[in-house]
Amino acid sequence: MSEPIVPRRLDADRLVILAQAAKALHAERDPAHRLSWALSAAEAVSGLPDSAICLLPRHGSPTWSLSGGRIDFSLLEDPRSIPLLGLAIETGNPVVIPDVAAAERPMPPEARVGPRLDLQSMVLAPVMSRDGLAQGVIVVGDTVPRTFDVGQVEALVALAAHLGVALDNSATLARMAEVEARGKEVVHALQEAVRPPAPVVPFTELGVHYVAADPSAPTGGDLYDWINLPNGDLHLVVVDVMGKGVEATKHALSVTHALRLLAVEGCPLDQIVARADVLVTAQNPDLVATLLVARYRPTTGELTLAGAGHPPALVVGGQSVHEVAAPGIPIGWPGAGSHRIVELRLERAETLIIYTDGLIESTKDILRGLEDLARAAAATSSYPATSLARALVERQLADAARHDDTLALVLRRRSPAPGLPTHMLAPFVHQFSPQAAAVPVARHLLRDWLERVPVETPAVHDLLLTVSELCSNAVRHATGAPGSVALRAWAETDSILIEVSDDGSSLLWPEHVPDELPDPESEQGRGLFLVRELVDEVTSRLEEGRTVVRVLKRAVIGSDRSRTFGAAPASVPVS
Repeated sequence: MSEPIVPRRLDADRLVILAQAAKALHAERDPAHRLSWALSAAEAVSGLPDSAICLLPRHGSPTWSLSGGRIDFSLLEDPRSIPLLGLAIETGNPVVIPDVAAAERPMPPEARVGPRLDLQSMVLAPVMSRDGLAQGVIVVGDTVPRTFDVGQVEALVALAAHLGVALDNSATLARMAEVEARGKEVVHALQEAVRPPAPVVPFTELGVHYVAADPSAPTGGDLYDWINLPNGDLHLVVVDVMGKGVEATKHALSVTHALRLLAVEGCPLDQIVARADVLVTAQNPDLVATLLVARYRPTTGELTLAGAGHPPALVVGGQSVHEVAAPGIPIGWPGAGSHRIVELRLERAETLIIYTDGLIESTKDILRGLEDLARAAAATSSYPATSLARALVERQLADAARHDDTLALVLRRRSPAPGLPTHMLAPFVHQFSPQAAAVPVARHLLRDWLERVPVETPAVHDLLLTVSELCSNAVRHATGAPGSVALRAWAETDSILIEVSDDGSSLLWPEHVPDELPDPESEQGRGLFLVRELVDEVTSRLEEGRTVVRVLKRAVIGSDRSRTFGAAPASVPVS
């Protein structure tokens, strides 16, 4: 009986080295670090200080990574043009050359690499891709002829195989990321196409937030529409079509388009659901949709609602929340139409919330869902409209199974406050050095000014948070010169305008700010998102070498619209 084979100590060491290298190669995401690991492992398993890796991209020139030893393999440039190296790359098999001079003796002098590199022995292990093409080669060599044992060659071949798989996986991840990015662009374009931008409505703040039942689906059957009508009224619609995915979106679009057409033609609100039913079911007989249609007059706050089997709207004023039901039969059912038109008037700062049933059915208990929604609306009533819509959806869906699309639309009346005293305050101007400790001081001084204008308390909080973000950003980008950051504020009619300027890098406000809160680990974007959510307008400009960011908050001071509370402050000279 034969004796068991006991691996030599060197072989055991190579196995440990290969195991460590394999783990590093497959876990590493940085290409340079991955090649550095592979070079170190090649030196360790071969016992030679001279190693190199040449990557052969499908498009582009070869790139060499060297161990830093005596031999500069990069002088070979494209290894596919070198007979000895090209053999390994073409066949996909390792090539062992114990004596380079002897192997190259039959070759013409210009084809020999031994004298050029002072190279006398080498091993080449091709790095193969999963499709059988060489994507690189590992080379180890020495300046003297030498014999390579089987363990050295096999270890290098195993290392090359691991590197090939790691490169394949890296390429696959890169392609997946590219596909995901393109998919997100398509999703965004589709959402932009089916979800109309908010119209400009005087004395009104609008917000909306949507979450699909399937995170991988860009759209669903929950849809909204809003448009300014010729008579100055705002036409609002929230639709919930039975079904999911793109087919449901198509049906929802047919409903919103029919309702928009009827509204523009002047169809009475008490007839609009019944007439829309006739229009859409003629082409889509299986379509079923609940909906709520509203007409809002921004100058007076008058609001009229027509429903068709939809959940009740909410009207929120401070901590007071009450339901407004508009009964009716859904589109697609026999007798579709509104049973009763509901009329009411939004008082100043009151908010209308229209939503789809996904917002109250996540717990499978509708009554509990309505109660939870009312509590959430009261708790977040001071939020800006867009933030309020997002907060309601996120709170209602937190820790709940998502079975349906969810949409919340918010309308807040923002008419000027009657009866507030109107003081002729001079514009606020404060200049400070770009230090983090100066930002709280600037915020404190501005608070005093805002309260004496006076500005309403919720708006004061929004403006102070906005100023904190803008001043912190200015401090980061200013040159450091004393007094190089300036904060200005003034009142115009019922609005507050604030400017923050610095002498820094000319970093203008971006044209497109993300619609969603950036990832918590993201280094940028959170401040931009926050500012956009808290104010009505954000603009930026370059002025005499300074970056100036201006924000506007409307309808937050007195109702005397006949005067301006101080002109815009002149630019502050910076020494």
